[in-house]
Amino acid sequence: MRFTAASLIAALAASASAACLEQAPAALGFPINFDITPERSDTISFQIPPNSVGPCTLIAKFPDGYPITSTGSDLVNVTALDGPAAGSLVGALRFRAGGKTYVNSFACADVMTYELAIAQGQGEVKFSEIQGAGLFMDVGDC
Repeated sequence: MRFTAASLIAALAASASAACLEQAPAALGFPINFDITPERSDTISFQIPPNSVGPCTLIAKFPDGYPITSTGSDLVNVTALDGPAAGSLVGALRFRAGGKTYVNSFACADVMTYELAIAQGQGEVKFSEIQGAGLFMDVGDC
């Protein structure tokens, strides 16, 4: 069997894409409605497939024009509730449509759960997680 440069490049590209998984949150169904206020935090959990090779990178992504409601202080702290960084503040972000925000990368664990809470002051952040929009865990070299 002869390999050409084109076939080698195609094989490498297929191998690289196979090493990346975008894991949706563990939920009974969609949408998952988030309403984060100083009095009410939300949690999100990811079940990582067995034998996954990391890193595990928590991301937020929303298409252009996606409806996100933010009022007042809308900076959201992300705290790990389990996994390799349990109890640690692992990031802070403002949820915005039209892009991808990287929160943090971790060694992968079977279950990875995070609390989302308003960082300080009075504010509210509301959005619905659906397929392709919301918080996801990139597993592997994405």
